[in-house]
Amino acid sequence: MKIAVLLITFIASYTVGSLNSAIIATYLLKHKDVREYGSFNAGLTNVYRCFGVTAAICTVIMDLLKGAVVVFGTRLVYSLPLYEDCRLDSFSVVLISVLFAVLGHCFPVFYRFKGGKGILLAAVCMLFTDPMVFLMELIMFAILVSTTKYISVGSLAACVGYPIFTMCWQLFANAFLGAGYENIYLHGLIILPMFILCYFRHFSNIKHLWSKEEKKFYLHKKGENE
Repeated sequence: MKIAVLLITFIASYTVGSLNSAIIATYLLKHKDVREYGSFNAGLTNVYRCFGVTAAICTVIMDLLKGAVVVFGTRLVYSLPLYEDCRLDSFSVVLISVLFAVLGHCFPVFYRFKGGKGILLAAVCMLFTDPMVFLMELIMFAILVSTTKYISVGSLAACVGYPIFTMCWQLFANAFLGAGYENIYLHGLIILPMFILCYFRHFSNIKHLWSKEEKKFYLHKKGENE
């Protein structure tokens, strides 16, 4: 019974993740498919570049809602009595749900498995699961993007940092703050597939960075992003 409920929870998380915010926002506001414009990626950066601030804000809000549903919905299910003797701690179960949601975002069942790169949704879920790790990631992301002007550089660095920061923070919090995190190294292992998926989804960006063809990002009008 526990395994069945876990599977249903993870499938539900994948389904929520498949509701791609970038695709929905641009369709509702502009009646267009973001995957047919710019970099052809169903992600926040491409939405901002091609359709402007309003569409980008709507995308962020929708991903915030998706992240909240996945994280708090999983915690609610985990609080049910049938999980009393579950071998996995609640943090591990939530991370697995997040992984499935990110998979849904990247390969959405509703859009012929052609979605985004998962960075924004992963970041939103990180905010709800571990705010301190999110803060560390955000600082690193902001520094790298502001200095290099490449969103992809910040995103790739954040993916590397996610499992590392998570384990380091939880070890520190246990040792000095009495936080009581369980299965810390398991958490890092669960996050690792997200890191691998991110690099797979950013393969074209890596090639463009290597060939110096990657587009830089500026907080100006969409037409000014080179």
